[in-house]
Amino acid sequence: MKKKKTKVDLLIALLRDGRWHSADELAYQISFRFGDAIFKARAKGYSIEMRSVSHNHNEYRLVVTKVA
Repeated sequence: MKKKKTKVDLLIALLRDGRWHSADELAYQISFRFGDAIFKARAKGYSIEMRSVSHNHNEYRLVVTKVA
């Protein structure tokens, strides 16, 4: 039986490209309460940045470190 993907799994899969993603996109793709998935991902050691693009609008990205 397949294991259901968690919201953290979905979040990391979306952010893995290293590009900025809007809060609206995360709400649509992950869950309206995507902040919990970000909190849990950070607790697991993922580095997720947030930047404000305008009043009350934020974007998020996963900081991807390249291994030489």
